[in-house]
Amino acid sequence: MDALLSELQRIHRQVRRRFIPWTDRGEQWTMPPPGYDGYQSLRDDCDGFCLAVRTLLRRAGIRSRLVYCEVGREGHLVVEVEGWILDYLLPQVVANNALIHYRWRRISGFEPGEPWREILGLTA
Repeated sequence: MDALLSELQRIHRQVRRRFIPWTDRGEQWTMPPPGYDGYQSLRDDCDGFCLAVRTLLRRAGIRSRLVYCEVGREGHLVVEVEGWILDYLLPQVVANNALIHYRWRRISGFEPGEPWREILGLTA
């Protein structure tokens, strides 16, 4: 397995192992606590998972983007790194083209504050 995928799998497992899925009321994106290193328990929904993963990816020097998608009729957020998807619903990192039931809608920039872009015509 290549080094990037190995590191993505490690970070995904680390956050997911201590992540407690919780539905918040409305959209409340909450950054992980200061000093978050993946060993603290987090209770949040998909955006909390993504922000925790992205925190660790940035610390590791790995560029990532957030991707808003729809799974069924529900909106969902995942993290994308070079075509790999990190998602708390999945037990491991998966290639974006393997997620045929995901409808990709918008993608963030790599850096905080960069604008989101629409994803047109892609379902996986």
